[in-house]
Amino acid sequence: MLKSTIEYLNKVFGGVARCESIGLPRSMPLVIISGYKFYKCRILGADCVLAVAALDAVHTPRRVQKQLAQVEAELKMPVVFASGRLHPHDKERYLALRLPTVVPGKFAYLPFVGAMQDTSHRDFILNRDTFSPVAQLLVLAFLEHRLYSPVSVKDAIDVLGVSPPAMQNAFRELECFGLGERVKRSASRALDFAFADSGRALWDKARPRFLSPVRKTVGLLSVPPRGCVVAGVDALAAMGRLNDQPPTVFATALDGFSKRGIEVVSSVGAPYRLQLWAYAPQRLGGDGVDFLSLVLSLSGESDDRVQIEIERLMEEYGW
Repeated sequence: MLKSTIEYLNKVFGGVARCESIGLPRSMPLVIISGYKFYKCRILGADCVLAVAALDAVHTPRRVQKQLAQVEAELKMPVVFASGRLHPHDKERYLALRLPTVVPGKFAYLPFVGAMQDTSHRDFILNRDTFSPVAQLLVLAFLEHRLYSPVSVKDAIDVLGVSPPAMQNAFRELECFGLGERVKRSASRALDFAFADSGRALWDKARPRFLSPVRKTVGLLSVPPRGCVVAGVDALAAMGRLNDQPPTVFATALDGFSKRGIEVVSSVGAPYRLQLWAYAPQRLGGDGVDFLSLVLSLSGESDDRVQIEIERLMEEYGW
């Protein structure tokens, strides 16, 4: 059940960063402990808990809501109900209760990240106002001339390395946000995506929906191993006119980071810092961070010199 749930979430939303089994305090009711198996994971950049239903337990929408509300209060993070069965009339009840729910192959409702997919009816409902990581990568790849409009699913997955369903969802998402439309290719059933704008006009239109790719920053006592790239102000300095000093800020993908065995410390006062990104920093930049992702990662930088340098480079960028 867990494997099929993770595979389905990967397929429709583009990835689950990690998943590890967790236990609940013994003070929790036995009906909850015996009725589910719990796994901590990260979906679309948000930490949450998957509560995988036991096959022999009774689960009704109202009962599940009450039980998982106790778990959420204990663990202080969203809890997603995962079940292999879903009665058609129950789906609307889960939606009305705003209860995060996943039924592999059929239905996924994640209100805490504003996403929903009803695979059985091929409906697509968007409840958030920022891009998913896959949609953001798609826009950036087009702005950085790695893809050309109209974008085909095949070309997009060749560049971005995600699954076809995840890319098809990204096309629908961008269409909902008014950045273009899906168009039918002649003599084919496949739908491509045609951007309505390009260059700086598209950047300005999409800018409010972009998120910083940085999900977390940790400290290091030494330079990180290969696979981590220079990031932050250090990467900006290499592109422009800021002081060129030995780099102390690096970046790598959050996905799989815990398995790499890199020893971390608090980022406060550490000689080196490592940013954990929602996607691989080299995904669009080759050997290093691509310029537009770097700009987004520095959106919270308060140093006026940094912002002035970013604006100067934006004016010179080859839109």
